[in-house]
Amino acid sequence: MLQRKVLFWSIVTALGGFLFGFDTAVISGAEKAIQQRWHLSAVAQGFTISIALIGTVLGAMFGGVPSDKLGRRQTLRWIAVLYLVSAVGAALAPSWVPFMVFRFLGGLGVG
Repeated sequence: MLQRKVLFWSIVTALGGFLFGFDTAVISGAEKAIQQRWHLSAVAQGFTISIALIGTVLGAMFGGVPSDKLGRRQTLRWIAVLYLVSAVGAALAPSWVPFMVFRFLGGLGVG
């Protein structure tokens, strides 16, 4: 039984890493289109690309707080919802600022 739990949580953890890599690959392929769509400066473009990484770092630093209060399972459910909302929000963002907010939230979820 313990072996199954270890396997399950190993897969969950690996999927978090997969999401992080997937986001990195997708944003690198879309960065030119994003820059052109919102006419971003080099600094704004760099911040747009890195905001998810900032969210990931903060999510990793403070992710234990909701786990302590809600438990691991409930926290993982909320993280899944957060990531889903961030993905849909980023896809439908009408302007640069909401896009950045949703990318940051996605980073928090991955972290």
